[in-house]
Amino acid sequence: MDRIRSNSQGDEKMRILIASPRDRLAESIKFAEALDTLGVETVCVHDKDYTIVSEFKILKHIPYPRLLRLIKQFKSDFTFTYAPYYTAHMAKLLEQSLLVHLRGDLWTESKWNKSLYNFLPNRMLFEWKTMIMTHGVSKADLILPVSRWLEKQIKHHLPNHPTHVLYRGVDPKEWRPKPNMTLFKLKHPAVVSVFDFEIHPKVVGLLKFMRSIEKMPNVHFYFAGSGPYARLIEQRCLPNVFLLGRLSKSGVQALMASGDIFVHPSGLDALPRSVTEASLMEKPIVASNIGGIPEIVKDKETGYLCDVNNCDEWIERIHFLLDNSDVARRFGRKAREFVAKNFNWQRIAEDFLRRLKKSID
Repeated sequence: MDRIRSNSQGDEKMRILIASPRDRLAESIKFAEALDTLGVETVCVHDKDYTIVSEFKILKHIPYPRLLRLIKQFKSDFTFTYAPYYTAHMAKLLEQSLLVHLRGDLWTESKWNKSLYNFLPNRMLFEWKTMIMTHGVSKADLILPVSRWLEKQIKHHLPNHPTHVLYRGVDPKEWRPKPNMTLFKLKHPAVVSVFDFEIHPKVVGLLKFMRSIEKMPNVHFYFAGSGPYARLIEQRCLPNVFLLGRLSKSGVQALMASGDIFVHPSGLDALPRSVTEASLMEKPIVASNIGGIPEIVKDKETGYLCDVNNCDEWIERIHFLLDNSDVARRFGRKAREFVAKNFNWQRIAEDFLRRLKKSID
């Protein structure tokens, strides 16, 4: 579809309904507030409020009539969703223009995640949910991948579908070094990371990185995060590796401020939020040269990009930054400047709105 229909007439405000899952609600509100400053009328809702029973129950996938009433009453021009379950289907039922923001390779990740469910009914439920999601994505009038790399993956599965990259925004005012912050008591030199242990291919990168850690016994590595694949790291845990579990936002900020370097040795990533946040905290980054990471880390300017399979390259880059604090500080300052300029919510909203208006005209 080359053109998207809008219900707005003349000088009427554009209206966008944003349906967000719980873990993205705060970001969705930031996005909505940025759109409001550009003259767009928005309603941002937690999609759990429009489903039956708990979001942890099977019945969460059965929509309330409330969702249909909300779309009708708000008379939105677009329904914007991150998780294209029944929100997407309800929007299309009412002939709404549907915008789907994808933050990961749905097809690859679902293939790997299926292996987590050994109990047949659970696996059947997972496959059903995946079918609903992939169908919802295919119904979108515009797919908004979170990086150029992810856009290429989508084109492989949906070659004729319209797409436009919509980066994940971040607030530079919330993520910044603070002089009076309470720091973690880490052993130095300290390398820190905030890692998603939910996706197996991502964790494979970290498993490979353990070979590099093994050769750096005098460097201490701290990993925050949780997920079903954390056990793979626990099984191979080395004396200089510390697993901190899931941290609060303030805990993540304190960890980043406490470390000397931030690493992200992922085997698969569309656009990791932790890397943008560490950049704003003025940390020099050493990360895998895969997926959308090169879109937020500029090699030899804001950090280093490494081949996930090259054990010695990781060691060399980490030791260089630890031994050259002036370079590390310069990379950290440049990292914050780059991310603050290119990934703030106002810029994200302006770029999104330009693309949307172009689709309507």
